[in-house]
Amino acid sequence: MSESLPEIPKQWIEGMVPTLNNKGYMFENSDEFAQDFIKFSSESDDEALELGCAYGIATIAALKAGAKVTACDMDEGHLKILASRAPENLHSQLTLVTGTLPDVNLPENHFGTLLCSRVLHFLSGDDIDASIKNMYRWLKPGGKLFLVADTPWGIWRKFIPTWEKNVANGEQWPGYMEPTVDYLPFPKKDTTTGPPFMNLMSPQLLCRSARAAGFDVRKCSYISREDFLTKGRMDGRENCGIMAIKPDPSVSYTFDD
Repeated sequence: MSESLPEIPKQWIEGMVPTLNNKGYMFENSDEFAQDFIKFSSESDDEALELGCAYGIATIAALKAGAKVTACDMDEGHLKILASRAPENLHSQLTLVTGTLPDVNLPENHFGTLLCSRVLHFLSGDDIDASIKNMYRWLKPGGKLFLVADTPWGIWRKFIPTWEKNVANGEQWPGYMEPTVDYLPFPKKDTTTGPPFMNLMSPQLLCRSARAAGFDVRKCSYISREDFLTKGRMDGRENCGIMAIKPDPSVSYTFDD
């Protein structure tokens, strides 16, 4: 008898699928950074890596585009669902790894592209820096890094005054938010679930950590999330992202604007 799959939690915000471990959500709509990851992965002979892949929207799209992908997530249930959704004829191109940043064990100088979308904001500042340094080790020279994180200007708008105060005070991690339930835009009946803290980001913070790790940042911007529940009440800064490369002195790289 085949092993039963975990049941995916019901969506209460259209387009945002809750994770099994109450850590957050997987967006069903890909942003520009995920789309670029899929494009570059499909054009590369090197293996791609997605960290915090959840149910595998980006991973499966990259597989279908012709990429070979290692999909890593802290929840084995997510990986089982991903495998069940991936076309069977593409399973030979897919490797599944259970692990948690920054400590997951992955091969050095191995991957050509790496996507870590909406994961880093669940980590402490030290773990964010350590994770990005590890991403540098895991990528080959010339490898492309794609990062996406939450900002205070999305569903966490109640935190904006604290963010602005922390920025004015020169806090190294102005987006540290605890407990998260105090900043939700709606009452939450069950306050025992969900992440105990979050570390909201900005393009500048992502750039700072990536450059400190040795990356050459090529794109750094906010991401508009028109698919959020509060559509119409935001300003286009709901997420932030960067694209960077691990320098390879022997190769020149060009990127479209």
